[in-house]
Amino acid sequence: MSDRSAISQPVLIQAVGRGLYQLGSAILLFYMPIVFVNYAGLTATQVGLAVGGGSIAGFIGNFVGGAMTDSAQLGRKGTLIGASLLSITAALITAFAPTLPLLLVANVFFGVGTGLYWTAADAAVMDVTTSEERQSAFSILAVLDNIGLGLGTLGGAWLLKTIHPENRMFTIAAAVFGLMLLLFTIGVRETRDLATEHESVDGLTGWKTAVTDSRLITYLIVNTLFITYIALVNSNLPLYLINFQHIAEGSVSNLFTFGYVGLGALLQVPVIKLISSFSYIKSLMISTAIWGLGFTLLALWHPIDGALIAALTTLIVFAIATVIYKPTSAAWIAELSPPSLRGAYTAIAYQCWAIGYFIGPIFGGWALDQPANITHTFWLMVGSSSIVGLIVLQILNQRQTKAIAAMEAE
Repeated sequence: MSDRSAISQPVLIQAVGRGLYQLGSAILLFYMPIVFVNYAGLTATQVGLAVGGGSIAGFIGNFVGGAMTDSAQLGRKGTLIGASLLSITAALITAFAPTLPLLLVANVFFGVGTGLYWTAADAAVMDVTTSEERQSAFSILAVLDNIGLGLGTLGGAWLLKTIHPENRMFTIAAAVFGLMLLLFTIGVRETRDLATEHESVDGLTGWKTAVTDSRLITYLIVNTLFITYIALVNSNLPLYLINFQHIAEGSVSNLFTFGYVGLGALLQVPVIKLISSFSYIKSLMISTAIWGLGFTLLALWHPIDGALIAALTTLIVFAIATVIYKPTSAAWIAELSPPSLRGAYTAIAYQCWAIGYFIGPIFGGWALDQPANITHTFWLMVGSSSIVGLIVLQILNQRQTKAIAAMEAE
Protein backbone atom coordinates (compact mmCIF):
# COMPACT_ATOMS: atom_id res chain seq x y z
CA MET A 1 0.00 0.00 0.00
CA SER A 2 1.37 3.40 -0.95
CA ASP A 3 1.81 6.17 1.55
CA ARG A 4 -0.90 8.08 -0.22
CA SER A 5 -3.47 5.29 0.13
CA ALA A 6 -2.40 4.75 3.75
CA ILE A 7 -3.25 8.38 4.40
CA SER A 8 -6.46 8.43 2.37
CA GLN A 9 -8.08 5.49 4.19
CA PRO A 10 -8.20 7.18 7.62
CA VAL A 11 -9.46 10.37 5.98
CA LEU A 12 -12.17 8.39 4.19
CA ILE A 13 -13.27 6.74 7.45
CA GLN A 14 -13.43 10.13 9.15
CA ALA A 15 -15.40 11.49 6.18
CA VAL A 16 -17.99 8.71 6.51
CA GLY A 17 -18.11 9.36 10.25
CA ARG A 18 -18.66 13.05 9.58
CA GLY A 19 -21.54 12.22 7.26
CA LEU A 20 -23.19 10.03 9.89
CA TYR A 21 -22.63 12.60 12.62
CA GLN A 22 -24.20 15.37 10.57
CA LEU A 23 -27.06 13.15 9.46
CA GLY A 24 -28.01 12.48 13.08
CA SER A 25 -27.33 16.08 14.10
CA ALA A 26 -29.52 17.48 11.31
CA ILE A 27 -32.48 15.37 12.39
CA LEU A 28 -31.90 16.42 15.99
CA LEU A 29 -31.03 20.12 15.74
CA PHE A 30 -32.92 21.17 12.60
CA TYR A 31 -36.23 19.69 13.75
CA MET A 32 -35.92 20.26 17.49
CA PRO A 33 -37.27 23.87 17.35
CA ILE A 34 -40.00 22.91 14.86
CA VAL A 35 -41.18 19.89 16.87
CA PHE A 36 -41.08 21.46 20.32
CA VAL A 37 -42.48 24.87 19.31
CA ASN A 38 -45.14 23.86 16.79
CA TYR A 39 -46.14 20.47 18.24
CA ALA A 40 -45.10 20.32 21.91
CA GLY A 41 -46.23 23.79 22.95
CA LEU A 42 -42.91 25.29 24.05
CA THR A 43 -41.94 28.82 23.02
CA ALA A 44 -39.04 29.58 20.68
CA THR A 45 -37.28 31.28 23.60
CA GLN A 46 -37.61 28.16 25.78
CA VAL A 47 -36.21 25.90 23.07
CA GLY A 48 -33.45 28.43 22.44
CA LEU A 49 -32.55 28.33 26.13
CA ALA A 50 -32.41 24.52 26.06
CA VAL A 51 -30.16 24.50 23.00
CA GLY A 52 -28.07 27.29 24.50
CA GLY A 53 -27.75 25.36 27.76
CA GLY A 54 -26.37 22.45 25.81
CA SER A 55 -23.84 24.78 24.24
CA ILE A 56 -22.60 25.77 27.69
CA ALA A 57 -22.04 22.05 28.31
CA GLY A 58 -20.04 22.12 25.09
CA PHE A 59 -17.42 24.14 26.97
CA ILE A 60 -16.88 21.13 29.20
CA GLY A 61 -16.93 18.80 26.22
CA ASN A 62 -14.25 20.76 24.42
CA PHE A 63 -11.87 20.86 27.37
CA VAL A 64 -12.45 17.22 28.26
CA GLY A 65 -12.23 16.30 24.59
CA GLY A 66 -8.91 18.09 24.21
CA ALA A 67 -7.45 16.29 27.22
CA MET A 68 -8.83 12.92 26.10
CA THR A 69 -7.66 13.39 22.51
CA ASP A 70 -4.06 14.16 23.56
CA SER A 71 -3.97 11.45 26.25
CA ALA A 72 -2.09 8.20 25.72
CA GLN A 73 -4.87 6.20 27.42
CA LEU A 74 -7.80 7.26 25.21
CA GLY A 75 -6.42 9.18 22.25
CA ARG A 76 -8.43 10.00 19.17
CA LYS A 77 -10.29 6.69 18.94
CA GLY A 78 -11.43 6.50 22.56
CA THR A 79 -12.68 10.08 22.42
CA LEU A 80 -14.68 9.40 19.24
CA ILE A 81 -16.31 6.37 20.86
CA GLY A 82 -17.24 8.46 23.91
CA ALA A 83 -18.74 11.13 21.67
CA SER A 84 -20.88 8.53 19.91
CA LEU A 85 -22.26 7.16 23.19
CA LEU A 86 -23.20 10.63 24.43
CA SER A 87 -24.90 11.48 21.13
CA ILE A 88 -26.99 8.30 21.27
CA THR A 89 -28.08 9.13 24.82
CA ALA A 90 -29.01 12.71 23.87
CA ALA A 91 -31.14 11.62 20.92
CA LEU A 92 -33.03 9.04 23.00
CA ILE A 93 -33.78 11.55 25.76
CA THR A 94 -35.04 14.05 23.16
CA ALA A 95 -37.30 11.39 21.68
CA PHE A 96 -39.01 10.88 25.02
CA ALA A 97 -38.71 14.42 26.48
CA PRO A 98 -42.13 16.02 26.95
CA THR A 99 -40.82 18.79 29.22
CA LEU A 100 -38.33 21.63 29.05
CA PRO A 101 -36.04 20.24 31.83
CA LEU A 102 -35.61 16.92 29.99
CA LEU A 103 -34.99 18.76 26.73
CA LEU A 104 -32.27 20.74 28.50
CA VAL A 105 -30.71 17.51 29.83
CA ALA A 106 -30.67 16.06 26.31
CA ASN A 107 -28.94 19.15 24.98
CA VAL A 108 -26.36 18.98 27.76
CA PHE A 109 -25.46 15.40 26.76
CA PHE A 110 -25.31 16.39 23.11
CA GLY A 111 -23.22 19.47 23.88
CA VAL A 112 -20.58 17.45 25.72
CA GLY A 113 -20.60 14.82 22.97
CA THR A 114 -20.17 17.50 20.33
CA GLY A 115 -17.09 18.84 22.09
CA LEU A 116 -15.55 15.38 22.18
CA TYR A 117 -16.38 14.56 18.57
CA TRP A 118 -15.08 17.63 16.75
CA THR A 119 -11.85 17.80 18.74
CA ALA A 120 -10.92 14.16 18.16
CA ALA A 121 -12.12 13.94 14.55
CA ASP A 122 -10.18 17.00 13.41
CA ALA A 123 -7.04 15.94 15.27
CA ALA A 124 -7.24 12.50 13.61
CA VAL A 125 -7.29 14.11 10.15
CA MET A 126 -4.43 16.46 11.04
CA ASP A 127 -2.36 13.44 12.14
CA VAL A 128 -2.46 11.74 8.74
CA THR A 129 -2.17 14.72 6.37
CA THR A 130 0.59 17.12 5.43
CA SER A 131 0.23 20.89 5.46
CA GLU A 132 -0.35 20.89 1.70
CA GLU A 133 -3.04 18.20 1.91
CA ARG A 134 -5.09 19.48 4.84
CA GLN A 135 -7.37 22.02 3.19
CA SER A 136 -8.30 19.45 0.52
CA ALA A 137 -8.73 16.70 3.14
CA PHE A 138 -11.01 18.86 5.25
CA SER A 139 -12.95 19.83 2.12
CA ILE A 140 -13.66 16.11 1.56
CA LEU A 141 -15.00 15.91 5.10
CA ALA A 142 -17.06 19.01 4.40
CA VAL A 143 -18.64 17.32 1.36
CA LEU A 144 -19.81 14.42 3.55
CA ASP A 145 -20.75 17.02 6.15
CA ASN A 146 -23.16 18.59 3.66
CA ILE A 147 -24.45 15.25 2.38
CA GLY A 148 -25.25 14.20 5.95
CA LEU A 149 -26.98 17.50 6.65
CA GLY A 150 -28.93 17.24 3.40
CA LEU A 151 -30.12 13.72 4.05
CA GLY A 152 -31.01 14.68 7.61
CA THR A 153 -33.10 17.71 6.67
CA LEU A 154 -34.78 15.93 3.75
CA GLY A 155 -35.41 12.69 5.61
CA GLY A 156 -36.46 14.58 8.71
CA ALA A 157 -39.34 16.18 6.82
CA TRP A 158 -40.65 12.71 5.95
CA LEU A 159 -40.13 11.51 9.54
CA LEU A 160 -42.04 14.53 10.85
CA LYS A 161 -45.03 13.63 8.70
CA THR A 162 -45.05 9.91 9.41
CA ILE A 163 -44.00 9.46 13.05
CA HIS A 164 -46.38 10.32 15.90
CA PRO A 165 -45.93 11.71 18.43
CA GLU A 166 -43.53 13.87 16.48
CA ASN A 167 -40.65 13.82 18.98
CA ARG A 168 -40.31 10.05 18.45
CA MET A 169 -38.60 10.91 15.16
CA PHE A 170 -35.43 11.52 17.16
CA THR A 171 -35.07 7.76 17.76
CA ILE A 172 -33.85 7.63 14.15
CA ALA A 173 -31.09 10.08 15.06
CA ALA A 174 -30.10 7.72 17.87
CA ALA A 175 -29.88 4.84 15.37
CA VAL A 176 -27.64 6.91 13.09
CA PHE A 177 -25.33 7.71 15.99
CA GLY A 178 -25.29 3.97 16.71
CA LEU A 179 -23.89 3.36 13.22
CA MET A 180 -21.26 6.02 13.91
CA LEU A 181 -20.29 4.19 17.11
CA LEU A 182 -19.88 0.97 15.14
CA LEU A 183 -17.72 2.69 12.51
CA PHE A 184 -15.39 4.26 15.06
CA THR A 185 -15.12 1.07 17.11
CA ILE A 186 -14.25 -1.17 14.15
CA GLY A 187 -12.78 1.12 11.49
CA VAL A 188 -10.66 3.73 13.27
CA ARG A 189 -7.05 3.10 14.22
CA GLU A 190 -5.32 5.27 16.79
CA THR A 191 -3.24 8.01 15.13
CA ARG A 192 -2.03 9.92 18.18
CA ASP A 193 1.35 8.18 18.07
CA LEU A 194 1.91 9.49 14.53
CA ALA A 195 1.61 13.05 15.83
CA THR A 196 3.64 12.68 19.03
CA GLU A 197 6.37 10.29 17.91
CA HIS A 198 9.13 12.89 18.19
CA GLU A 199 7.80 15.18 20.90
CA SER A 200 5.94 15.02 24.17
CA VAL A 201 4.53 17.93 26.12
CA ASP A 202 3.11 17.92 29.63
CA GLY A 203 -0.66 18.46 29.52
CA LEU A 204 -0.71 21.63 31.64
CA THR A 205 2.24 23.11 29.76
CA GLY A 206 0.52 22.31 26.48
CA TRP A 207 -2.69 24.09 27.44
CA LYS A 208 -0.66 27.08 28.64
CA THR A 209 1.08 27.20 25.27
CA ALA A 210 -2.24 27.17 23.45
CA VAL A 211 -3.99 29.84 25.53
CA THR A 212 -0.99 32.17 25.28
CA ASP A 213 -0.76 31.93 21.49
CA SER A 214 -1.94 35.42 20.50
CA ARG A 215 -2.86 34.36 16.97
CA LEU A 216 -5.12 31.58 18.25
CA ILE A 217 -6.80 33.83 20.82
CA THR A 218 -7.36 36.57 18.24
CA TYR A 219 -8.90 34.07 15.85
CA LEU A 220 -11.35 32.92 18.52
CA ILE A 221 -13.15 36.27 18.24
CA VAL A 222 -13.96 35.97 14.56
CA ASN A 223 -14.46 32.21 14.76
CA THR A 224 -17.21 32.80 17.32
CA LEU A 225 -18.92 35.05 14.77
CA PHE A 226 -18.73 32.30 12.14
CA ILE A 227 -20.27 29.74 14.47
CA THR A 228 -22.99 32.14 15.59
CA TYR A 229 -23.90 32.65 11.93
CA ILE A 230 -24.04 28.89 11.35
CA ALA A 231 -26.14 28.39 14.49
CA LEU A 232 -28.63 31.05 13.40
CA VAL A 233 -29.00 29.49 9.96
CA ASN A 234 -29.32 25.92 11.23
CA SER A 235 -31.41 26.50 14.36
CA ASN A 236 -33.45 29.68 13.84
CA LEU A 237 -33.78 30.36 10.13
CA PRO A 238 -36.05 27.33 9.41
CA LEU A 239 -38.58 28.48 12.01
CA TYR A 240 -38.33 32.06 10.70
CA LEU A 241 -39.16 30.95 7.17
CA ILE A 242 -42.14 28.94 8.41
CA ASN A 243 -43.64 31.37 10.93
CA PHE A 244 -42.71 34.75 9.41
CA GLN A 245 -42.49 34.07 5.68
CA HIS A 246 -45.27 31.47 5.80
CA ILE A 247 -43.38 28.95 3.71
CA ALA A 248 -44.61 25.38 4.20
CA GLU A 249 -42.54 23.04 6.37
CA GLY A 250 -41.91 20.69 3.45
CA SER A 251 -40.76 23.58 1.25
CA VAL A 252 -38.39 24.84 3.94
CA SER A 253 -36.91 21.36 4.22
CA ASN A 254 -36.39 21.24 0.44
CA LEU A 255 -34.86 24.73 0.42
CA PHE A 256 -32.28 23.72 3.03
CA THR A 257 -31.65 20.31 1.50
CA PHE A 258 -31.03 21.46 -2.06
CA GLY A 259 -30.30 25.19 -1.84
CA TYR A 260 -28.07 25.20 1.22
CA VAL A 261 -26.75 21.77 2.01
CA GLY A 262 -26.94 20.09 -1.40
CA LEU A 263 -25.42 22.99 -3.27
CA GLY A 264 -22.75 23.23 -0.60
CA ALA A 265 -21.76 19.62 -1.24
CA LEU A 266 -21.50 20.27 -4.99
CA LEU A 267 -19.52 23.49 -4.60
CA GLN A 268 -17.21 22.37 -1.79
CA VAL A 269 -14.25 21.01 -3.75
CA PRO A 270 -14.45 23.45 -6.73
CA VAL A 271 -14.65 26.49 -4.45
CA ILE A 272 -11.70 25.34 -2.33
CA LYS A 273 -9.66 24.82 -5.50
CA LEU A 274 -10.68 28.29 -6.68
CA ILE A 275 -9.44 29.99 -3.51
CA SER A 276 -6.40 27.74 -2.96
CA SER A 277 -4.05 30.51 -4.12
CA PHE A 278 -5.20 32.75 -1.27
CA SER A 279 -3.85 32.52 2.26
CA TYR A 280 -6.12 30.94 4.86
CA ILE A 281 -6.82 34.32 6.45
CA LYS A 282 -7.74 35.99 3.17
CA SER A 283 -10.06 33.10 2.37
CA LEU A 284 -11.73 33.57 5.75
CA MET A 285 -12.15 37.28 4.99
CA ILE A 286 -13.99 36.37 1.79
CA SER A 287 -16.26 34.06 3.76
CA THR A 288 -16.95 36.78 6.34
CA ALA A 289 -18.02 39.26 3.67
CA ILE A 290 -20.34 36.69 2.09
CA TRP A 291 -21.96 35.92 5.46
CA GLY A 292 -22.63 39.62 5.93
CA LEU A 293 -24.21 39.81 2.48
CA GLY A 294 -26.47 36.83 3.23
CA PHE A 295 -27.92 38.22 6.45
CA THR A 296 -28.37 41.64 4.86
CA LEU A 297 -30.35 40.04 2.02
CA LEU A 298 -32.45 38.19 4.60
CA ALA A 299 -33.33 41.51 6.25
CA LEU A 300 -34.11 43.24 2.95
CA TRP A 301 -36.44 40.70 1.39
CA HIS A 302 -38.75 40.32 4.40
CA PRO A 303 -41.77 42.13 2.87
CA ILE A 304 -42.00 39.44 0.15
CA ASP A 305 -44.33 36.99 1.87
CA GLY A 306 -43.60 33.38 0.96
CA ALA A 307 -41.00 34.27 -1.68
CA LEU A 308 -39.29 30.95 -2.37
CA ILE A 309 -36.86 32.47 -4.89
CA ALA A 310 -35.71 35.09 -2.38
CA ALA A 311 -35.26 32.45 0.32
CA LEU A 312 -33.37 30.18 -2.08
CA THR A 313 -31.07 33.02 -3.14
CA THR A 314 -30.21 33.81 0.47
CA LEU A 315 -29.52 30.16 1.28
CA ILE A 316 -27.22 29.87 -1.74
CA VAL A 317 -25.21 32.81 -0.40
CA PHE A 318 -24.98 31.10 3.01
CA ALA A 319 -23.90 27.86 1.31
CA ILE A 320 -20.97 29.58 -0.42
CA ALA A 321 -19.90 31.25 2.84
CA THR A 322 -20.02 27.92 4.67
CA VAL A 323 -18.03 25.89 2.12
CA ILE A 324 -15.22 28.44 2.29
CA TYR A 325 -15.20 28.65 6.08
CA LYS A 326 -15.26 25.04 7.28
CA PRO A 327 -12.16 23.46 5.67
CA THR A 328 -10.19 26.70 5.76
CA SER A 329 -10.72 27.21 9.48
CA ALA A 330 -9.71 23.63 10.28
CA ALA A 331 -6.58 23.92 8.11
CA TRP A 332 -5.66 27.22 9.77
CA ILE A 333 -5.89 25.70 13.26
CA ALA A 334 -3.72 22.77 12.11
CA GLU A 335 -1.18 25.26 10.78
CA LEU A 336 -0.99 26.99 14.18
CA SER A 337 -0.82 23.93 16.43
CA PRO A 338 2.28 21.85 17.28
CA PRO A 339 1.59 18.15 16.51
CA SER A 340 1.60 17.12 20.18
CA LEU A 341 -0.93 19.86 21.05
CA ARG A 342 -3.50 19.32 18.31
CA GLY A 343 -6.10 18.23 20.82
CA ALA A 344 -5.55 21.32 22.99
CA TYR A 345 -5.53 23.78 20.09
CA THR A 346 -8.54 22.21 18.43
CA ALA A 347 -10.44 22.07 21.73
CA ILE A 348 -9.83 25.76 22.39
CA ALA A 349 -10.84 26.66 18.83
CA TYR A 350 -14.02 24.61 19.19
CA GLN A 351 -15.02 26.56 22.27
CA CYS A 352 -16.32 28.94 19.62
CA TRP A 353 -18.92 26.31 18.71
CA ALA A 354 -20.12 26.24 22.30
CA ILE A 355 -20.22 30.04 22.48
CA GLY A 356 -21.78 30.47 19.04
CA TYR A 357 -24.47 27.87 19.64
CA PHE A 358 -25.19 29.53 22.98
CA ILE A 359 -25.48 33.04 21.51
CA GLY A 360 -27.23 32.13 18.27
CA PRO A 361 -30.22 30.07 19.45
CA ILE A 362 -30.92 32.26 22.49
CA PHE A 363 -30.83 35.60 20.68
CA GLY A 364 -32.36 34.08 17.56
CA GLY A 365 -35.15 32.49 19.60
CA TRP A 366 -35.77 35.81 21.34
CA ALA A 367 -35.96 37.59 17.97
CA LEU A 368 -38.50 35.06 16.67
CA ASP A 369 -40.75 35.78 19.65
CA GLN A 370 -40.80 39.52 18.83
CA PRO A 371 -42.95 41.54 16.38
CA ALA A 372 -41.93 41.19 12.74
CA ASN A 373 -40.19 44.58 12.47
CA ILE A 374 -37.86 43.75 15.38
CA THR A 375 -37.11 40.32 13.92
CA HIS A 376 -36.18 41.80 10.54
CA THR A 377 -33.98 44.44 12.18
CA PHE A 378 -32.24 41.64 14.07
CA TRP A 379 -31.12 40.03 10.80
CA LEU A 380 -29.71 43.36 9.61
CA MET A 381 -27.72 43.76 12.82
CA VAL A 382 -26.32 40.25 12.40
CA GLY A 383 -25.21 41.12 8.87
CA SER A 384 -23.54 44.31 10.09
CA SER A 385 -21.50 42.32 12.62
CA SER A 386 -19.43 40.92 9.73
CA ILE A 387 -17.58 44.27 9.68
CA VAL A 388 -16.15 43.39 13.09
CA GLY A 389 -15.03 40.04 11.72
CA LEU A 390 -13.21 41.66 8.80
CA ILE A 391 -11.39 44.05 11.14
CA VAL A 392 -10.25 41.22 13.43
CA LEU A 393 -9.06 39.12 10.49
CA GLN A 394 -7.05 42.05 9.17
CA ILE A 395 -5.35 42.36 12.56
CA LEU A 396 -4.68 38.61 12.54
CA ASN A 397 -3.25 38.83 9.03
CA GLN A 398 -0.77 41.46 10.18
CA ARG A 399 0.29 39.29 13.15
CA GLN A 400 0.72 36.28 10.90
CA THR A 401 2.87 38.26 8.48
CA LYS A 402 5.12 39.36 11.34
CA ALA A 403 5.34 35.79 12.68
CA ILE A 404 6.37 34.44 9.27
CA ALA A 405 8.96 37.21 8.87
CA ALA A 406 10.41 36.39 12.30
CA MET A 407 10.67 32.68 11.44
CA GLU A 408 12.40 33.45 8.14
CA ALA A 409 14.85 35.76 9.93
CA GLU A 410 15.87 32.88 12.19
